[in-house]
Amino acid sequence: MDIIKQILESFSGTLPSDSRTAAAIARNAPPEEISACATEEGLHALAGALFEAVEEGGSANAGLDSDSHVATVISSRIQEFRRDLPPACETAKLIDGGAPIEEIAAAAQKEGLTSLATMLFEAEQEQDKA
Repeated sequence: MDIIKQILESFSGTLPSDSRTAAAIARNAPPEEISACATEEGLHALAGALFEAVEEGGSANAGLDSDSHVATVISSRIQEFRRDLPPACETAKLIDGGAPIEEIAAAAQKEGLTSLATMLFEAEQEQDKA
């Protein structure tokens, strides 16, 4: 699956339906436009993931679809989220301790970190398909 499509799918369930970002995704706007909308709306993890995928060549780069690259992108996104978390929250503690994705996702869900939880749950599903 195209990495850009994976990124968009992992965030789509967490976007407000009336957001410019959701509208750009719905009309199949280019990733650069979606990233710009996400940045304007404060969706920095989505914007960063799209920017990185575009910089790496997006769907034109077959290497981006490999499981190892997806794992690297997920790890990078987890660390981005971690920077914004208070040290005492359970999700931060699990990330710092190198816990499995399932545990981090469950803690994120409990703590209301919906976009992180969704991204991790979808990453788990992709890993299970492989």
